[in-house]
Amino acid sequence: MEENKPIHNEEGKSPPPTDGSPQQEPQLNIPSTDETIVPAAETSDIINPPSDIKDMEVHHHAHDPAAPHHKKNWKSYFWEFLMLFLAVFCGFLAEYQLEHKIERDRTKVFIKNLLEDLISDTATFQNYSRENKIRSEITDSLMYLLKGPERKTKATRIYYLARILTMKVDFLLPNERTYEQMKFSGQLRLIKNQEVSNSISKYYNSLKKIDGQNERIGERSSHYFLSVDKLFDAEVFLKIAKEQKEPEDKSIQLLSEDPKVINELLTRIQYFSVTCLFAENYGLESCKEAERLIDLIKKEYHLK
Repeated sequence: MEENKPIHNEEGKSPPPTDGSPQQEPQLNIPSTDETIVPAAETSDIINPPSDIKDMEVHHHAHDPAAPHHKKNWKSYFWEFLMLFLAVFCGFLAEYQLEHKIERDRTKVFIKNLLEDLISDTATFQNYSRENKIRSEITDSLMYLLKGPERKTKATRIYYLARILTMKVDFLLPNERTYEQMKFSGQLRLIKNQEVSNSISKYYNSLKKIDGQNERIGERSSHYFLSVDKLFDAEVFLKIAKEQKEPEDKSIQLLSEDPKVINELLTRIQYFSVTCLFAENYGLESCKEAERLIDLIKKEYHLK
């Protein structure tokens, strides 16, 4: 029925009571006298502070359950595997090529250094062979003069030859620097051409005979020194060593005319002479071997 409905005025307020009792003002959200009343505009700012964060677009990840999900077939897995395999394989090829380039560059450096050593060796062998040939010729002249009838008239010449015979005794010392470096560092494996590798090893192994050759030359020289003091004046020897020429004093003579003393010296001279002959031939052969190896290396590595 209509009379039981509450009556509201236009402003939405309840009508005053009809029983004459005082009207109660609504006491909602009235702050106490101890609290500070904050204006509504300020409280709204505190409750909802302005935000500088811009709206960001939200992307769904592939594993997001809300996002649409497509089931992969075997072709998708195959192409993923193929791409991964190709990436790894290409990386391997790049590393392999880089390693080979580094090895080729390193080999080229070693080969050039080895070539320089071989060229130096040829000069050493030539000089070694030449010096031993000269000593061999000196011993022949000494043998002839000491055994001949002109021994007394050619005494100054005999002194000079006997003194210079051992003044320039050179020991053969080829340059093995690069080869030893390559051998102990394992770089000989970089030489892929088997003929070149074998020739290099053969050449440097043949140089081991040098120690024996040097030892024999030193031994023959020592034996020679043990006999010269019985025939030659030490003062004259010293003068020849300083002036590097034959004495002009014709009064110089041998200290002894004893055939046994002379024969003892000649015996030791001939041993020394034979050693010089072997050294001369060895120098020539080693020089030819070095030259053949130089030609082979230049041909293989296109060097000038």
